[in-house]
Amino acid sequence: LILGAEGIAVGMSTYILRHNIHEVIDAERKCLRGEKFQLYPDFPTGGLIDVSGYEDGLGKIVTRAKMDTSDDKKIVITELPYGSTTESLCNSIEKAVKNGKIKATSIQDYTSDNVNIEIKLQRGVYTKDVVDALYAFTDCEQTIYCNLLVIKDNMPVQMTCTQVIQHHSKQLVGILKQELELEKAALMEKLHLRTLERIFVEERIYKKIENQKTEEGVIKAVMDGFKPFKEELIRPITVDDVDHLLKIPIRRISLYDMNKNRQEVQAINDRIKEINRLLKHLVDYAISWLDGIEAKLD
Repeated sequence: LILGAEGIAVGMSTYILRHNIHEVIDAERKCLRGEKFQLYPDFPTGGLIDVSGYEDGLGKIVTRAKMDTSDDKKIVITELPYGSTTESLCNSIEKAVKNGKIKATSIQDYTSDNVNIEIKLQRGVYTKDVVDALYAFTDCEQTIYCNLLVIKDNMPVQMTCTQVIQHHSKQLVGILKQELELEKAALMEKLHLRTLERIFVEERIYKKIENQKTEEGVIKAVMDGFKPFKEELIRPITVDDVDHLLKIPIRRISLYDMNKNRQEVQAINDRIKEINRLLKHLVDYAISWLDGIEAKLD
């Protein structure tokens, strides 16, 4: 919807007009809130547009060049209709002049940063007599037919702008939920390891492996050492957890910073609490995410 798209395939075609990104984001916000919304095309070339037949992306639009008609003897085109360039527009006007549809003496393209196509009229011909002819016989007016055909669930589907926004809104909430759940799972695992490390050092469980002569004995000694503290653990201790604990350097044990551990645990718990809050208010979170995207555009 933002960039637009067009293409053809066997027995089907798509023509999606581009829309203003701010308006698309606003439509999605309204959709998430359950409010009504409506989208219309928007073009960087400017021009005038009639969307009465747009039909939510499945109809047509009529687009026109914008003209300065303040001078009775001269018309200046200041904005192009969608689908035209200054060259193609000038060519269509020259063709209309040759065919006697437009009475003009010269067509000059002074376009630089802004569109500026100047049409000087013949003697006895005035602006009000030519405007309608320009729209009727040149590319100053174009009718564009739309067909919002997209690939959805690996199948070509014809949708409306409203349906696209509704689908994306639902998809956005689902993706944000998955991201939060993934982050929460990673934090829970990190919290589990920090809890193991704290207990392992504070309760001197590492001392229990000093007299063990086998790997199995070492693992059992560590796991037995955690049994009195199983209520503090996030999940049951595993062999991989024991392997992680045994890799803690002796220097780190002797200089173990418990305050740092507690601060890190507190930060993890705070973030988990925030994630739980966001999971309960996913729609508000999705709206704030859209706000953040829009803020980056300014």
